[in-house]
Amino acid sequence: MEKVNNVAVLIDAENVSAGNAKQIFDEASNYGNIIVKRIFADWSKASVKGWKEEVNRYSMTAVQQFEVQPRKNTIDIALIIQALIILFEKDVDVFCIAAGDSDYTRLVRELRERDKTVIGMGGRNVNQSFVNAFNEFIYLDAGAEQKQEARKVQNPKVKAVQPALQQTVPAEAEILDNKRKSDLHNIIDRMIDNNGKAFYAQISSEMKQKYSDFIPKNFGCNSFKKLMEKLTPYLKKYSIGTDAAGTTMYLYRREKK
Repeated sequence: MEKVNNVAVLIDAENVSAGNAKQIFDEASNYGNIIVKRIFADWSKASVKGWKEEVNRYSMTAVQQFEVQPRKNTIDIALIIQALIILFEKDVDVFCIAAGDSDYTRLVRELRERDKTVIGMGGRNVNQSFVNAFNEFIYLDAGAEQKQEARKVQNPKVKAVQPALQQTVPAEAEILDNKRKSDLHNIIDRMIDNNGKAFYAQISSEMKQKYSDFIPKNFGCNSFKKLMEKLTPYLKKYSIGTDAAGTTMYLYRREKK
């Protein structure tokens, strides 16, 4: 019987919105059995009060860390210490770290050096070097907090602000920047030069080695096949092929007319 991975979820409540709680635990459960749920904050702050309901809903252990001095990384340090305790004291295979702070980069590296899978979750404004430290990085729904607040609104006078909340959700950016387009083409060309075909599974694996956030869900897709279909406008010099069973998909170069 295949072993089910044990998962630890660690959340920096001062970096992640309470509106993202459901997405965090939905995603974390995809990696195995969640046995550790810790959330860190100075709970005396008004800015994290939205998390209190979610702490109970998802049966998290809330860790209190008072801010000794303003702008000091007390929460980061508390999370890092707990992550290392879990590493050496518990049988955990996967660490899910929900944070948008690049101060955790060294922690991620240490966990991966000890053969742990480390999944990051955070906003799209995080540093790319932080993103690429993880095995995978999942972007949290930018509109979750606004949606959560809109559901809570009961007073008609307050409802007038709902359109403004919705307008704060940024428009979807171009799906791939120039660097990623170039790397994607280089990977496909190299594979085709080697064996005439660039298989989807290989493309996915090599792109994710370069970009930990190159996973279908970050592009609104539920499979790599769907992501490749979405990327079709950038892949005009290639055609799609399948094996005889129709289960393995690949790209090959179009013949020049």
